[in-house]
Amino acid sequence: MLMKLKIITPLDIFYIEDVSKICAEGLEGHFVILPNHADYVSSITTSIFSFETKGKTEFFAVDGGILVKYGENVEFSIRHAIKGTDLESLKKQMEINFKEMEEEDKQTRTALASLEGNIAKLIQDLGNN
Repeated sequence: MLMKLKIITPLDIFYIEDVSKICAEGLEGHFVILPNHADYVSSITTSIFSFETKGKTEFFAVDGGILVKYGENVEFSIRHAIKGTDLESLKKQMEINFKEMEEEDKQTRTALASLEGNIAKLIQDLGNN
């Protein structure tokens, strides 16, 4: 028996595969999901998760998110994902890519805060005229 794994990012469905086992890390620690596992919901930490498909183990680095297992379906809703076959190189790639994404997110938040401040000032100036 297999489960249908679907990895969803804000931009698209990143990956779909029939899998026999999923190992992930949530806020409560590491866990494993097998096909007859009870329905389950977990917040996923920024980590590497693995799954077995067609007799091999595959790895993904994920930037947090939510995992929902219902029936034969398992869906990850995440911000970013990186697929890898070698665990060590994936760890290094995850550190670099997620750090860059974090810095870009920080710059975006700073720019938005500045824009909001400018808009508030313009509205205040309009009210004074």
